[in-house]
Amino acid sequence: MKSLASVFLFAAALFGAGCSTPDAKRDADLQQQRLMDDTDERKARLRARGTLSPQEYEAMAIKMGWTTKSGAGLPPPPTTEELEKRVKAAETNR
Repeated sequence: MKSLASVFLFAAALFGAGCSTPDAKRDADLQQQRLMDDTDERKARLRARGTLSPQEYEAMAIKMGWTTKSGAGLPPPPTTEELEKRVKAAETNR
């Protein structure tokens, strides 16, 4: 009887250890989702509060790397002018 209890306890410990192993990919995905949710909330608060002018907001959005998403969930493609500005900025930062 004592050995049956020991075997059961050992099996329960192994089962518990197997279920509690961390999943790095899932944790990274959850962290990325929380970061995006936090960023969206901050953007909404800044717009609602109106502390920044539209030009200041746009400058900060560019600096922070924020993009506006379309209904499909993808950012709109950059225009030719935007691409040219990025190339010129990259050339001057060399």
